[in-house]
Amino acid sequence: GNVFIKNLHPSIDNQTLYDTFSQFGNISSCKVAVKADNGESKGYGFVHFESEESAKAAIDKVNTMLLKGMPVHVGKFVRRSALLEKLQAQFTNCYLKGFDGSKSEDEVKDYFKKFGAIRSARVTKDKKQRCFAFLDFEQHDA
Repeated sequence: GNVFIKNLHPSIDNQTLYDTFSQFGNISSCKVAVKADNGESKGYGFVHFESEESAKAAIDKVNTMLLKGMPVHVGKFVRRSALLEKLQAQFTNCYLKGFDGSKSEDEVKDYFKKFGAIRSARVTKDKKQRCFAFLDFEQHDA
């Protein structure tokens, strides 16, 4: 199980991270992210445990714990691409631009309801008096 740790004190290095997390199980790898130009900590790191159970125990025990006076946040590591996919699958908002200001919120809702049920609609203008709208659909796949 791979664990992500953020809000690390700048003085925490790979060995300190290893020492902190090794009590929860065997560690395959452990790394504090550092800046390429000067080697200073970026304030986050990763610990890869041999088992999911060890990773879960570390998350349960260390999350929000103070390390060198700073509360750390520990969670299951999720690849950025997988996180973005998950987030994109949940979006229900739609931004509309490039239409004249003569349409009311009800008219916009009536036109777009053919794509799915709409929770809310808001038509407004920016500082340059250009019309735009936000629609919030009830389902992502609308």
